[in-house]
Amino acid sequence: MDESKLKRCSTSSTHAEAVDEATDPLQKADKRELDDSETEVNSRKKQKQEEETTEKKKECCFDTKDAKGNNERTIFVTGFDNSGSRDEIRSALAKHFSSCGELTRVFVHIECETGVSRGYAFINLKNRVGIEAALTLNGSDLGGRKLLVTMARLRDEYYGHFNFKGCEICFAMFAAASRRLTRWKLRTGGGKVAILSPEFQEKARLHYKKAMASRKMAKSKSNEG
Repeated sequence: MDESKLKRCSTSSTHAEAVDEATDPLQKADKRELDDSETEVNSRKKQKQEEETTEKKKECCFDTKDAKGNNERTIFVTGFDNSGSRDEIRSALAKHFSSCGELTRVFVHIECETGVSRGYAFINLKNRVGIEAALTLNGSDLGGRKLLVTMARLRDEYYGHFNFKGCEICFAMFAAASRRLTRWKLRTGGGKVAILSPEFQEKARLHYKKAMASRKMAKSKSNEG
């Protein structure tokens, strides 16, 4: 009798183990599928975030409607907090200078590859009275930062941008700035009242040399391909 019970118990135990062994691979397979699914979802999310970040960085500020418009009435502003986005900085500057009259343009230079502000902006106002009022805000406080406000044509940045990681659009705008400088020299009698600093001229020379070397290298690689 005891032997019969023991045999039945042993048989039941063996059956249960067999069921567990048959079920365990299925559970493991389900778990692997779940893990693979979660990994794929996370991978897609990460890829999407990277693509959005890359797209944001590649967006060129010179491809916006505010890019063009620098003239002899444009004012230059720097000293503000440049950690915000382009829209945040534009809004803060527009609000700060709103008391000067109607603003027709606020252009914040953003570096394409990094998406970070270069730390300065160009602002256009509708009339001369507004410009004079804006210049009185030189030294004023914006978010705990002291602003420097001056006429844009007195700054090197008005004529070109150096030491930044830009795109083809940026370089096209730089070429346009060079043409603008040439026109200014013609209007001032060959640049007799030149306002370009020696530092700017050296930067321009090095920038041109670097650009030519880069283009030559790109053309060489293209020919090899």
